[in-house]
Amino acid sequence: MMNTKRNKKTVRFSLKKKRLLVFGCAAVLLCGTVGATVAWLMKDTGPVVNTFTVADVTTEVEEEFDGYVKKNVTAKNTGDIDAYIRIKLISYRVNESGDQIGGTAEIADFTPGTGWEEYNGYYYYTLPVEPGESPLHYLLDEIELAEYNDADGGKQVIEVMAEAIQSEPSQAVGEAWGVTITENHVRPYSPAGQS
Repeated sequence: MMNTKRNKKTVRFSLKKKRLLVFGCAAVLLCGTVGATVAWLMKDTGPVVNTFTVADVTTEVEEEFDGYVKKNVTAKNTGDIDAYIRIKLISYRVNESGDQIGGTAEIADFTPGTGWEEYNGYYYYTLPVEPGESPLHYLLDEIELAEYNDADGGKQVIEVMAEAIQSEPSQAVGEAWGVTITENHVRPYSPAGQS
């Protein structure tokens, strides 16, 4: 009888050993598989390179000038992205040698072309301009420079200075120029959530 009890214990003991052995082997196999996968991923995964292309936002003044009259004043988007354009007209007087002299050199009143709006001394074209294009309408068609018969012989000069900025994202215009541009309207920039 003793033999039977001992055999039952041996059988039970061997089943426990077998179960432990199976679970142990499964754990070793799982660890080996995870370790091999991690090692393979680390070996075959190279660095990720992010490539950014910077947009080129440039502009060029276009005008006709015969010495007394400026015509067809505008600016061309010479960049590679849609851009807003603004122009500032600066007037001063020069003598016969071209040296700047004092005195008043006011710009004659004119009506800006369609799509242009004056705000804080700049004329903004209120629609984005595609690369290689100019606004559909000139800022001004024609303006005559004032001749002065003062003792110094000075005459008026009007310089046309143009700037461009990418049209997207819209906050770029606000952050750089301090304005919000919508079709046919320019107003002060107010970041979202601020009044």
